[in-house]
Amino acid sequence: MNTPFVQLYFTLEPPVKKVAPYGLFALRQLFQPAFCHAAGCSDGQLRCRGGIDCPCRAVFEQTLATDPVALRRYQKPPLPFAFTIPVLPEKLRSGDAIELSLVITGAVISYLDLFIKATLALFNASGIFSDWQVVSVAAASIDGTRTHIPLGAVAGEFSSLPLLSFEELFSGGGGSCAKISVRFQTPLRLLHKGSPVREVPFSRFAGALFRRISSLAYYYGREELPHDFKWLARQSQEVVCTRADLRWVNRGGSLQGVEGTVEYRGELADFIPFLLLGSVLNLGKGAAYGMGSYRFSAG
Repeated sequence: MNTPFVQLYFTLEPPVKKVAPYGLFALRQLFQPAFCHAAGCSDGQLRCRGGIDCPCRAVFEQTLATDPVALRRYQKPPLPFAFTIPVLPEKLRSGDAIELSLVITGAVISYLDLFIKATLALFNASGIFSDWQVVSVAAASIDGTRTHIPLGAVAGEFSSLPLLSFEELFSGGGGSCAKISVRFQTPLRLLHKGSPVREVPFSRFAGALFRRISSLAYYYGREELPHDFKWLARQSQEVVCTRADLRWVNRGGSLQGVEGTVEYRGELADFIPFLLLGSVLNLGKGAAYGMGSYRFSAG
């Protein structure tokens, strides 16, 4: 469980003019070109001009496993990062602070400077975010303490930043838990037999968590998690949904899925570490760009 990750927070000052609630989700189309530009490998059409060791390839190429068994188990790798993008209030006032989070997982942490440079560039260049301003950047430790990162920092200044790991979140699990409430803050898009689901039974929710977390660990942490996922899958089927207030939303383009709140009851203690990790990695289609962001509370 040694897969490392870094959690960054970008504090933004929004423009005075009215901004659409999901306006920051346009980052999905803009981040990869910004990263390639920061890496110096862009040809202007999202084709990497760098060699096999280019950072752009390591982050976005999603190379499949060559081992047939691993390929069946983990399938296509997810992107090794996840933005948590806020849904903006209807009214923004001068001086309001908006927080954007970015989690970077596994080996690509070595390109931390490029992730920061690319994100800053989105808000400093001409374009749809040009009226926004990045006020500060910080990295979070496991207890929530934040280490400030100078906006002009270079790669050599990142050695003292807090490095988290999957193990740290898993080690905080344990104890008993018989009830949880989950709130999907941004559209969750899970597929079943090729079609998006509009209900989220716990077994499907847990299965998506297992696949995402174990795949990130395998492809970017170079480890196979030690859990008995077959047993966990069987246990997840015993957890029942006691209340669901979910709605299908279409926010335009690819921003489609379910939002709302769902409650589950059952033997949940073994699932809490996965839920904790999933709450920073997001879930489902588009998770890298803020889709499937959720918060949960245990009762």
